[in-house]
Amino acid sequence: MRYTSSPWGFRFWDFERYCDFMKKIEIQDICSMFMFKGGETLTLLFRRDRDEIKRARETADRKGIRLIEVSITDKWKEEIPLAEILGVKYLRVCTVWEDKKEVFNNVVEELKETGKMASEYGMEVVVENHGGPMTKAERCKQLIEAVGMDNVKINYDPANFLYYGEDPVSAIDYILPYIGFTHFKSVKYQDGKPKYCRLSEGVIDYKKVFEKLFNSVPSSLGKESKDSLSVPSPLGKESKDSLSVPSPLRGEGKDEGGKDVKSYTGYIGLEYEEPTDVEQGTIDDFNYLKNILERR
Repeated sequence: MRYTSSPWGFRFWDFERYCDFMKKIEIQDICSMFMFKGGETLTLLFRRDRDEIKRARETADRKGIRLIEVSITDKWKEEIPLAEILGVKYLRVCTVWEDKKEVFNNVVEELKETGKMASEYGMEVVVENHGGPMTKAERCKQLIEAVGMDNVKINYDPANFLYYGEDPVSAIDYILPYIGFTHFKSVKYQDGKPKYCRLSEGVIDYKKVFEKLFNSVPSSLGKESKDSLSVPSPLGKESKDSLSVPSPLRGEGKDEGGKDVKSYTGYIGLEYEEPTDVEQGTIDDFNYLKNILERR
């Protein structure tokens, strides 16, 4: 199992401190963001400065940390070559578009251009379900299918779906083949209004989420094998209590009716967003997710 963390909760940190914390909790693959309009006070974000990008890469290398994803903006044509310096594989798009037909069509064309350029650098584009047409799983599916590129996928965030009233578990039925990255947080309700929160405090049933993501329900796919994957115990160390995940959960197989069954094989991405206690919140969520995975 590969773990990473969204940078958003750490947005007021400097990059070196962020790397140090991730290494401390034994997450070696991290994510960051390029500077967007209005984010000038956020110290973690990268400016589009080649020297700054090189220094960030050197810092990460020195600390044994690997950058695997960076969030891009409308200046993606400048950012993708810089992302190559960082060494990332994933380019996250987190834009809230208007849910109008003409806007949808324009987004499709722009994602095609982004995907084409990303492919030239060996990268994937992952579009986060975050407002606008991306609040509904069916619309997410329509968008990705309209783009029609193998390297343009969805960054699945269950809490973002629920925040806008979409069932995050049922959403997987629409988008599972297109999920390329994940963010995991939860939602609770205060005075009837949704609010992001720790995984342990929220209403999202992550056991059901992982069942669908990993397609572990069909009994024909539930047998142990030599190729099973060992999931680390909390904070990344192997232990005799770690879970052996059957190999069919890592890719694809067939259900009892002979139909192809695919499952998610990418990163498990933490996203604790509250900056005032982001260290403890991230650790708590990390252990919460691992506890669920170890009990599967």
